[in-house]
Amino acid sequence: MGHVVVKYKVTIDQPEEGSPDYEGIANIISSMEEVQACDIKPLAFGMMFIEVQAVLGEGEGIVDGFEDRVREIDDNVGQIEALEMGRL
Repeated sequence: MGHVVVKYKVTIDQPEEGSPDYEGIANIISSMEEVQACDIKPLAFGMMFIEVQAVLGEGEGIVDGFEDRVREIDDNVGQIEALEMGRL
């Protein structure tokens, strides 16, 4: 079985009070074994997003499973958008 590299844009919803914990969420994502890089980048108007690069196995449901695990990290995790995908 081969592997694919996927670069994601993970947006965080703004909570009603305070600001989102970008650092905390990024630290949890970066501790996942598939993740090779995890950076916080500016989006617009003071908002940020987390750019994640992960190496995933090829196969049915593997990419969806990874995305689901990222969504489960925090209630404020919004959209997960695949920016790039390529084979290794």
